[in-house]
Amino acid sequence: MRFTTRLLICLAAATLVRAEDQPYLYPQTDAFNQNLAKAQARGLTLTDYHIHIRGGMTPEKAALRQERSGIKSAVLENLGREWPLSNNVALATFIDASAQARANGQKLPIGLQVNDRDWFTQIDPALLKRLDFVLADTMIMGVTAEGKPRRLWLPGITIDDPEAWMRQYLAHNLRILDEPISILANPTYLPPCISNRYDQLWTEPRMKQVIAKAVEKGVALEIQAGSDYPKPAFLKLAKSMGAKFSFGSNNFDDKAKNLSRWFEAIELIDLQPADLASPKKP
Repeated sequence: MRFTTRLLICLAAATLVRAEDQPYLYPQTDAFNQNLAKAQARGLTLTDYHIHIRGGMTPEKAALRQERSGIKSAVLENLGREWPLSNNVALATFIDASAQARANGQKLPIGLQVNDRDWFTQIDPALLKRLDFVLADTMIMGVTAEGKPRRLWLPGITIDDPEAWMRQYLAHNLRILDEPISILANPTYLPPCISNRYDQLWTEPRMKQVIAKAVEKGVALEIQAGSDYPKPAFLKLAKSMGAKFSFGSNNFDDKAKNLSRWFEAIELIDLQPADLASPKKP
């Protein structure tokens, strides 16, 4: 076998290995490429503002994902007691490390997901200024019998009186929207034990209160890959009320998520460039 032929075979094999070893890149399927082309034809620039640096995901992988797909990447990590960034020293280290990554020659936006409701009193103002955005969700509310924050997604959560709980949960949503955040992730989330009552519990007046507060505060409402929330009725109502939207994946590892829900929402509510936020800290 000639040397040139052997070299080409080796290079081809190496390329295949690299592709298999890069699960953090979006699969270049016909469906993915067609949906992305349709979004771009609308003039939409898509950004994933919910890329956690965990489970093998790194800022460098997020940067390469952006360069290979054209979908922009923004990185974050969880800030709070009992979370990866539990103090200002850890936060500074995270910002410094993430700032080294470059996509198309530019630094990636760096943010936080905040999990303690007093986070803005604990963070160093100088570090807050270095961040590009702050994301929060409503999925931690109340305390357990052991005095730990109650994580609503965990198995074993029970709610005896859904209507009474919902009144408290709505107030919880509105309080979080009063914090200096940029994005509300997974809006209208419900714990599994009452998720089958979505239409009953998330009434139009309740949805309107959340949306109106988000509009008032300039907080973007996230459309998350792989999540059932928010439901189409909320998305349509939010669009009609002038809300801004952002996209997120909420990864747990370095594998690229299926973005079908992004593309479905774009078509469902006819998203245009003016509907997308460029989240910044207030």
